[in-house]
Amino acid sequence: MKTLNILMLSLLIGSAMAQTQIPESGFENWVPNATNIYQEPAGGWWTTLNPLASLGGPITVYPTTDAHSGEYAAQLETKMWGDFLISGLLVAGSFIMGEPYIEYGRPFAETPSKFRGWYKYAAAGNDSAGLAVILTKYNTMTSEQDTVATAVTAITENADVFTEFEIDFDYLIPGINPDTINVVFTSSGDGGNFQGEVGSILTIDDILLEYTSGVQESLLQEFSIHAFPSPATDQLSLEFNTNHPEKILCRVYALDGRMVKSFSLRHKKHRLDVSDWSPGKYILQAYVDNKLVSSTKFVVAL
Repeated sequence: MKTLNILMLSLLIGSAMAQTQIPESGFENWVPNATNIYQEPAGGWWTTLNPLASLGGPITVYPTTDAHSGEYAAQLETKMWGDFLISGLLVAGSFIMGEPYIEYGRPFAETPSKFRGWYKYAAAGNDSAGLAVILTKYNTMTSEQDTVATAVTAITENADVFTEFEIDFDYLIPGINPDTINVVFTSSGDGGNFQGEVGSILTIDDILLEYTSGVQESLLQEFSIHAFPSPATDQLSLEFNTNHPEKILCRVYALDGRMVKSFSLRHKKHRLDVSDWSPGKYILQAYVDNKLVSSTKFVVAL
Protein backbone atom coordinates (compact mmCIF):
# COMPACT_ATOMS: atom_id res chain seq x y z
CA MET A 1 0.00 0.00 0.00
CA LYS A 2 1.09 3.54 -0.70
CA THR A 3 1.23 6.08 2.10
CA LEU A 4 1.85 9.80 2.61
CA ASN A 5 5.46 10.57 3.45
CA ILE A 6 4.46 12.87 6.31
CA LEU A 7 3.47 9.94 8.50
CA MET A 8 7.06 9.00 9.33
CA LEU A 9 7.55 9.34 13.06
CA SER A 10 11.16 10.30 12.55
CA LEU A 11 9.95 13.55 11.01
CA LEU A 12 7.30 14.36 13.58
CA ILE A 13 7.37 17.73 15.32
CA GLY A 14 4.53 21.20 17.79
CA SER A 15 4.42 24.60 20.67
CA ALA A 16 3.40 25.35 24.17
CA MET A 17 3.31 28.21 26.56
CA ALA A 18 6.17 28.30 29.08
CA GLN A 19 5.53 25.86 31.91
CA THR A 20 1.79 25.67 31.26
CA GLN A 21 -0.67 23.39 29.54
CA ILE A 22 -0.37 23.10 25.78
CA PRO A 23 -3.17 25.15 24.15
CA GLU A 24 -6.39 23.13 23.84
CA SER A 25 -4.65 20.35 25.79
CA GLY A 26 -8.01 18.90 26.84
CA PHE A 27 -9.50 19.06 23.32
CA GLU A 28 -12.70 20.58 24.70
CA ASN A 29 -13.37 23.12 21.94
CA TRP A 30 -13.88 22.19 18.28
CA VAL A 31 -14.81 24.33 15.31
CA PRO A 32 -16.23 23.27 11.93
CA ASN A 33 -14.53 24.08 8.65
CA ALA A 34 -16.12 26.54 6.22
CA THR A 35 -18.26 23.85 4.57
CA ASN A 36 -19.14 22.13 7.87
CA ILE A 37 -17.71 18.80 6.67
CA TYR A 38 -15.35 18.24 9.59
CA GLN A 39 -14.22 19.76 12.89
CA GLU A 40 -10.78 20.66 14.23
CA PRO A 41 -9.56 21.77 17.68
CA ALA A 42 -10.29 25.46 18.24
CA GLY A 43 -7.60 28.13 18.33
CA GLY A 44 -5.62 27.15 15.24
CA TRP A 45 -2.74 25.63 17.22
CA TRP A 46 -3.48 22.06 16.09
CA THR A 47 -4.02 20.78 12.57
CA THR A 48 -4.93 17.48 10.87
CA LEU A 49 -5.23 15.91 7.43
CA ASN A 50 -8.98 16.57 7.46
CA PRO A 51 -8.70 19.39 4.86
CA LEU A 52 -7.99 16.62 2.32
CA ALA A 53 -11.75 16.10 2.47
CA SER A 54 -12.03 18.90 -0.11
CA LEU A 55 -10.30 16.49 -2.51
CA GLY A 56 -12.44 13.54 -1.47
CA GLY A 57 -10.21 12.37 1.38
CA PRO A 58 -11.49 10.78 4.60
CA ILE A 59 -12.08 12.50 7.95
CA THR A 60 -9.42 10.96 10.19
CA VAL A 61 -9.57 13.18 13.32
CA TYR A 62 -12.76 14.17 15.13
CA PRO A 63 -14.11 15.00 18.59
CA THR A 64 -15.48 12.23 20.79
CA THR A 65 -17.50 12.36 24.00
CA ASP A 66 -15.50 9.35 25.24
CA ALA A 67 -13.23 11.67 27.25
CA HIS A 68 -10.86 11.19 30.17
CA SER A 69 -12.23 14.41 31.68
CA GLY A 70 -14.52 17.16 30.50
CA GLU A 71 -16.87 16.74 27.56
CA TYR A 72 -14.59 15.86 24.64
CA ALA A 73 -11.36 14.18 23.61
CA ALA A 74 -9.61 13.85 20.24
CA GLN A 75 -10.08 10.62 18.29
CA LEU A 76 -7.76 9.60 15.45
CA GLU A 77 -8.59 6.81 12.98
CA THR A 78 -6.57 5.18 10.19
CA LYS A 79 -8.47 5.01 6.90
CA MET A 80 -7.91 4.31 3.21
CA TRP A 81 -8.13 6.92 0.47
CA GLY A 82 -7.86 5.08 -2.82
CA ASP A 83 -4.44 3.45 -2.72
CA PHE A 84 -3.27 5.64 0.15
CA LEU A 85 -3.18 4.60 3.78
CA ILE A 86 -4.06 7.73 5.79
CA SER A 87 -3.19 7.60 9.47
CA GLY A 88 -5.19 9.73 11.88
CA LEU A 89 -2.72 12.58 12.39
CA LEU A 90 -3.03 15.38 14.96
CA VAL A 91 -0.13 17.83 15.09
CA ALA A 92 0.84 21.28 16.25
CA GLY A 93 1.23 23.10 12.97
CA SER A 94 -0.54 24.20 9.81
CA PHE A 95 -2.09 22.40 6.85
CA ILE A 96 -1.02 23.28 3.31
CA MET A 97 -2.75 22.00 0.18
CA GLY A 98 0.15 20.15 -1.38
CA GLU A 99 3.05 17.98 -0.28
CA PRO A 100 4.15 17.62 2.46
CA TYR A 101 0.61 18.78 3.52
CA ILE A 102 1.68 19.67 7.08
CA GLU A 103 3.97 22.48 8.22
CA TYR A 104 5.15 21.30 11.64
CA GLY A 105 6.06 23.32 14.69
CA ARG A 106 5.20 26.23 16.94
CA PRO A 107 7.50 28.74 18.68
CA PHE A 108 8.76 27.40 22.01
CA ALA A 109 11.78 28.15 24.22
CA GLU A 110 11.40 26.01 27.36
CA THR A 111 13.04 22.79 28.55
CA PRO A 112 10.37 20.41 29.90
CA SER A 113 11.37 17.12 31.51
CA LYS A 114 8.35 14.95 30.63
CA PHE A 115 5.43 14.70 28.22
CA ARG A 116 2.28 13.29 29.78
CA GLY A 117 -1.35 12.60 29.01
CA TRP A 118 -4.08 9.97 28.66
CA TYR A 119 -4.97 7.66 25.78
CA LYS A 120 -7.10 4.77 24.61
CA TYR A 121 -6.03 2.59 21.71
CA ALA A 122 -7.87 0.02 19.62
CA ALA A 123 -5.41 -1.39 17.10
CA ALA A 124 -6.45 -3.17 13.93
CA GLY A 125 -4.26 -6.20 13.41
CA ASN A 126 -0.73 -5.65 14.70
CA ASP A 127 -0.80 -1.88 14.29
CA SER A 128 0.76 0.54 16.78
CA ALA A 129 0.22 4.24 17.52
CA GLY A 130 2.80 6.99 17.88
CA LEU A 131 3.21 9.86 20.36
CA ALA A 132 6.00 12.37 19.86
CA VAL A 133 7.34 15.72 20.98
CA ILE A 134 10.52 17.02 19.36
CA LEU A 135 12.23 20.24 20.44
CA THR A 136 14.46 21.90 17.85
CA LYS A 137 16.74 24.93 17.45
CA TYR A 138 17.60 26.75 14.23
CA ASN A 139 21.29 26.42 13.36
CA THR A 140 22.53 29.54 11.57
CA MET A 141 25.64 27.69 10.35
CA THR A 142 23.75 24.88 8.60
CA SER A 143 20.42 26.70 8.04
CA GLU A 144 18.68 23.67 9.51
CA GLN A 145 16.74 22.84 12.67
CA ASP A 146 18.91 20.86 15.11
CA THR A 147 17.13 18.40 17.39
CA VAL A 148 17.55 19.55 21.00
CA ALA A 149 15.38 16.94 22.74
CA THR A 150 12.86 14.20 21.99
CA ALA A 151 10.03 12.51 23.89
CA VAL A 152 8.80 9.73 21.61
CA THR A 153 7.07 6.42 22.19
CA ALA A 154 4.96 3.82 20.39
CA ILE A 155 1.78 2.31 21.77
CA THR A 156 1.93 -1.37 20.91
CA GLU A 157 -0.90 -2.76 23.05
CA ASN A 158 -4.62 -2.07 23.08
CA ALA A 159 -6.03 0.00 25.94
CA ASP A 160 -9.82 -0.02 26.25
CA VAL A 161 -9.77 2.28 29.29
CA PHE A 162 -7.94 5.57 29.57
CA THR A 163 -4.28 4.90 30.32
CA GLU A 164 -1.73 7.50 31.37
CA PHE A 165 1.46 7.92 29.35
CA GLU A 166 4.59 9.57 30.71
CA ILE A 167 7.58 10.08 28.41
CA ASP A 168 10.93 11.49 29.56
CA PHE A 169 12.61 14.03 27.30
CA ASP A 170 15.99 12.89 26.03
CA TYR A 171 18.18 16.00 25.66
CA LEU A 172 20.64 15.52 22.83
CA ILE A 173 22.04 19.06 23.15
CA PRO A 174 22.05 19.92 26.87
CA GLY A 175 22.22 23.54 27.97
CA ILE A 176 20.50 24.96 24.88
CA ASN A 177 16.92 26.20 24.79
CA PRO A 178 14.91 25.24 21.71
CA ASP A 179 13.01 27.67 19.51
CA THR A 180 10.40 25.23 18.19
CA ILE A 181 8.25 22.42 19.54
CA ASN A 182 6.68 19.68 17.44
CA VAL A 183 3.81 17.65 18.96
CA VAL A 184 2.42 14.71 16.99
CA PHE A 185 -0.14 11.97 17.58
CA THR A 186 -0.78 9.30 14.95
CA SER A 187 -3.08 6.27 15.01
CA SER A 188 -0.61 4.26 12.88
CA GLY A 189 2.85 5.24 14.07
CA ASP A 190 4.86 3.48 11.37
CA GLY A 191 2.86 4.67 8.38
CA GLY A 192 5.95 6.18 6.80
CA ASN A 193 7.39 2.68 6.47
CA PHE A 194 4.27 1.39 4.72
CA GLN A 195 2.97 -0.10 7.97
CA GLY A 196 -0.50 0.48 9.36
CA GLU A 197 -3.95 -1.04 9.51
CA VAL A 198 -7.27 0.48 8.51
CA GLY A 199 -9.54 0.90 11.52
CA SER A 200 -6.90 1.60 14.20
CA ILE A 201 -8.28 4.22 16.60
CA LEU A 202 -6.28 6.37 19.04
CA THR A 203 -8.05 8.61 21.58
CA ILE A 204 -6.07 11.41 23.27
CA ASP A 205 -7.00 13.70 26.18
CA ASP A 206 -5.53 15.90 28.93
CA ILE A 207 -1.95 16.26 27.72
CA LEU A 208 0.69 18.35 29.48
CA LEU A 209 4.37 19.15 29.76
CA GLU A 210 6.11 18.56 33.06
CA TYR A 211 9.05 20.65 34.21
CA THR A 212 11.85 19.84 36.65
CA SER A 213 10.79 22.90 38.64
CA GLY A 214 7.70 20.91 39.57
CA VAL A 215 5.17 22.91 37.60
CA GLN A 216 3.66 19.63 36.43
CA GLU A 217 3.97 16.58 38.64
CA SER A 218 2.09 13.36 39.33
CA LEU A 219 -1.53 13.61 40.35
CA LEU A 220 -2.53 12.05 43.68
CA GLN A 221 -5.53 9.88 42.88
CA GLU A 222 -6.96 10.17 46.41
CA PHE A 223 -7.09 13.97 46.16
CA SER A 224 -9.95 15.62 44.31
CA ILE A 225 -11.55 19.02 43.68
CA HIS A 226 -15.26 19.70 43.28
CA ALA A 227 -16.05 22.91 41.34
CA PHE A 228 -19.64 24.13 41.05
CA PRO A 229 -21.79 25.44 39.54
CA SER A 230 -20.48 24.90 36.04
CA PRO A 231 -21.16 27.00 34.12
CA ALA A 232 -20.60 29.73 36.71
CA THR A 233 -21.59 33.36 36.21
CA ASP A 234 -20.56 35.22 39.39
CA GLN A 235 -19.15 32.87 42.03
CA LEU A 236 -17.48 29.47 41.67
CA SER A 237 -17.54 27.24 44.75
CA LEU A 238 -14.59 24.92 45.32
CA GLU A 239 -14.38 21.98 47.73
CA PHE A 240 -11.13 20.12 48.43
CA ASN A 241 -10.94 16.75 50.21
CA THR A 242 -7.78 17.46 52.16
CA ASN A 243 -6.94 17.68 55.85
CA HIS A 244 -4.26 20.30 55.18
CA PRO A 245 -5.77 23.02 52.97
CA GLU A 246 -3.06 25.45 54.08
CA LYS A 247 -0.60 23.45 51.97
CA ILE A 248 -2.58 23.85 48.75
CA LEU A 249 -1.63 26.36 46.04
CA CYS A 250 -4.15 26.73 43.21
CA ARG A 251 -3.58 27.96 39.67
CA VAL A 252 -6.26 28.53 37.05
CA TYR A 253 -5.43 28.36 33.34
CA ALA A 254 -7.43 29.33 30.29
CA LEU A 255 -7.40 26.73 27.54
CA ASP A 256 -4.92 28.79 25.52
CA GLY A 257 -2.33 28.18 28.26
CA ARG A 258 -2.57 31.56 30.06
CA MET A 259 -2.53 31.47 33.86
CA VAL A 260 -5.42 33.73 34.90
CA LYS A 261 -5.44 33.23 38.68
CA SER A 262 -3.19 31.96 41.46
CA PHE A 263 -4.25 31.68 45.10
CA SER A 264 -3.57 29.76 48.33
CA LEU A 265 -6.16 27.99 50.45
CA ARG A 266 -7.06 28.50 54.09
CA HIS A 267 -10.00 26.12 54.27
CA LYS A 268 -11.38 23.09 52.47
CA LYS A 269 -14.01 25.30 50.87
CA HIS A 270 -13.23 28.34 48.75
CA ARG A 271 -15.27 30.79 46.67
CA LEU A 272 -13.80 32.30 43.53
CA ASP A 273 -15.17 35.49 42.00
CA VAL A 274 -15.41 34.93 38.23
CA SER A 275 -17.86 37.76 37.47
CA ASP A 276 -15.35 39.64 35.31
CA TRP A 277 -13.79 36.59 33.62
CA SER A 278 -14.15 35.94 29.90
CA PRO A 279 -16.70 33.23 29.05
CA GLY A 280 -15.13 29.86 28.31
CA LYS A 281 -13.58 26.74 29.78
CA TYR A 282 -10.84 26.82 32.43
CA ILE A 283 -8.53 24.33 34.14
CA LEU A 284 -7.88 24.56 37.89
CA GLN A 285 -4.77 22.80 39.18
CA ALA A 286 -3.90 22.18 42.85
CA TYR A 287 -0.27 21.90 44.01
CA VAL A 288 1.39 20.69 47.21
CA ASP A 289 5.11 21.47 47.53
CA ASN A 290 5.18 22.44 43.84
CA LYS A 291 3.70 19.08 42.83
CA LEU A 292 0.47 18.85 40.87
CA VAL A 293 -1.91 16.74 42.99
CA SER A 294 -5.23 17.25 41.24
CA SER A 295 -7.01 19.22 38.53
CA THR A 296 -10.53 19.90 37.35
CA LYS A 297 -12.27 21.84 34.59
CA PHE A 298 -15.09 24.34 34.82
CA VAL A 299 -16.97 26.75 32.58
CA VAL A 300 -17.62 30.47 33.01
CA ALA A 301 -20.67 31.90 31.25
CA LEU A 302 -22.09 35.38 30.84
